[in-house]
Amino acid sequence: MRIPLAWLERECGGPVDPEELLDGLRASGARAALADARAVDVEPPPELAHLASVRGLAAEIRARHGGTPSPPARSPRLADGLAMTADEQVPGRVAAAVVRLPGPVRLPADAADRLRAAGVRLTGTVADLIAYVALETGQPLGAADARTLDLTALRLRTVSTTESVTHRLPSGPRPLPPGTWVLSAGDETPAVLGWDPPPEPVPADGRETLVWAWWLAPEAARRADGAGPEPDAVAERGVRGHDPETPDRAVARLGELVTEWAGGTVSAAGRAGRPAPAPRVLRVDAGELCRLVDPELDRTTVTALLTAGEAAVRAEGDLLYVTVGAGRPDLDCVAALAGDAARVRGYRTVPRRLPPSSAGPWPDPERLLRDALTTTALRRGLQQVVTPVLLRSSEPLTRLGVAPGAEPIAVRGRAGLRDMRVRGSLLPGLLGVAGRSLHQTGAAQVFELGQVPLSATPHDETWRFAVVLSGASTPASLVEPRPRTVGFADLTGLLRAAAGAVGQEAPELTPQPYAGFVAGASFAVRLQGGTVGRAGLLSEENATLLDAPGERLFCAELDLTALGGLPPVPVAVRVPEPLPLPAFNVTVVVPEAVSAGDVLRVVAEAGRTERARVTVKDLLRGGRVPAGQLSLTVRAEFAGADAGPVREERRRRREAVLRALGDRGWSGQ
Repeated sequence: MRIPLAWLERECGGPVDPEELLDGLRASGARAALADARAVDVEPPPELAHLASVRGLAAEIRARHGGTPSPPARSPRLADGLAMTADEQVPGRVAAAVVRLPGPVRLPADAADRLRAAGVRLTGTVADLIAYVALETGQPLGAADARTLDLTALRLRTVSTTESVTHRLPSGPRPLPPGTWVLSAGDETPAVLGWDPPPEPVPADGRETLVWAWWLAPEAARRADGAGPEPDAVAERGVRGHDPETPDRAVARLGELVTEWAGGTVSAAGRAGRPAPAPRVLRVDAGELCRLVDPELDRTTVTALLTAGEAAVRAEGDLLYVTVGAGRPDLDCVAALAGDAARVRGYRTVPRRLPPSSAGPWPDPERLLRDALTTTALRRGLQQVVTPVLLRSSEPLTRLGVAPGAEPIAVRGRAGLRDMRVRGSLLPGLLGVAGRSLHQTGAAQVFELGQVPLSATPHDETWRFAVVLSGASTPASLVEPRPRTVGFADLTGLLRAAAGAVGQEAPELTPQPYAGFVAGASFAVRLQGGTVGRAGLLSEENATLLDAPGERLFCAELDLTALGGLPPVPVAVRVPEPLPLPAFNVTVVVPEAVSAGDVLRVVAEAGRTERARVTVKDLLRGGRVPAGQLSLTVRAEFAGADAGPVREERRRRREAVLRALGDRGWSGQ
């Protein structure tokens, strides 16, 4: 990345020695070189990615000189003299200045090249300085001829509902809707908040020019969207700048350039509107912050990363007190601070494995298992019911609740309960509910999730999940007078969905005789080689006892203790192939005495990439190649673009390589 030394000195708060800077960068393992007298090219290693940013490099320089990092130096405050007022209901701020340029503006060569690379057409007026400040600070500015404006009545205000005046804008007279926020100067309206027209190229002939920059609160962005007569369709509308102080800094920076680059003067400046809020102080645990960014980081490194991201950090024991200014409203919690530290350090250094969670209480696996089964059944349209725990011994379905070879648990004590039995399954009670539902509605799709005692010992019980499907699967209609009835496929589909919800594969149904089921339609539900439940078709005899003769009742019951004891089946995930790196090709003709390694080294250095990513793709000798020479086709890959689209970056690197080859006397194309 190319970093201007002027930006670096402004962030560091003092002069920076270029030679000392290069020595320090190279000692850290970074590639660094002076691009010219005004900028330095830095290519840091992955573990020190913050050195590729202006603020990160400034924080490194301040830390090496010892002491607490000082805040970056800001542009000097311009002299007052421009009276400005603002209505209280306007959620924004405006800064303005009156400048005078004696003649055409001539930007330095590097500044002009930067504007041309950004697609800005130079006009030789104050618009060139405005474009440079907007590119440098991210804050758009506007300009207008001050001779037609009443500079004694500058006011940031709201267009009232009773106001029926056609505002004279720089683009012409237009009516503005009520509620629009404007900067008025007497009868003129030089600026409409929410609309950034191109700055007016005021001729630099000694006339006074009013320049301004505005900020609007983020909560008012939606209201400002499209408020102007010609909303900006390219740039982001509504919000300009990072905080209420951004317009002040942008106008002050423009005043510097007017004096230094154009030989002009600033006669007056002013500001009005909402002030910047007080900085916020976040109290975070240093260990938790390090664990979120990278468990191998120490507190000193994390503090340096936060400082490089415009935060002041003060350590007290295991706690960090992070002071965040108004320019970073996104830093409001520990996770946001960790994300900003990872951004400064470089996302490529973030570990791929997620850190372990330290939040509590820990989740209950049994409760999560029950919730997953309940959610699955409800999403498939089943109705959840609750049935009694005690069953009469005389009920014909009681034997469904007894496991083969086991006796039912008898109730002893109260005289009225001596003929009762404790249920050994959820199916008897659930079948009773299904029979009544079939008798009244012609359909039964019910399930129950409850506990079943295993013995008379207290707390000796297990959770079961039971389901009964029968009757019509959908209600009758004019299109389907006789809708489809439930089949065995509906039961198997429900079992597959339930197994998938708890992290298991599709269950296997193995023939197994169970009491009360049809001999040829009685199955054991098996997962990972073990039995976790039973499923099948209720016998005709039991269906008749339920007063549902001729109806097919499909039943299933799962033991959650056996189901929860199975290890989860890992989900197979196919990792996509990595995208190829951007690359460019050059063909160079060199004498046979020149080694291919020398050519590859020149291409790597001029193309700002690693030597290992530059390879020879083709070699020609003879034919159209002159005698005694070789034609090499070289392919160079690079990690990423410095700025702009990849196609433009590929073109710039290729042109730099061709110039380097030409300097050595080699012809390339």
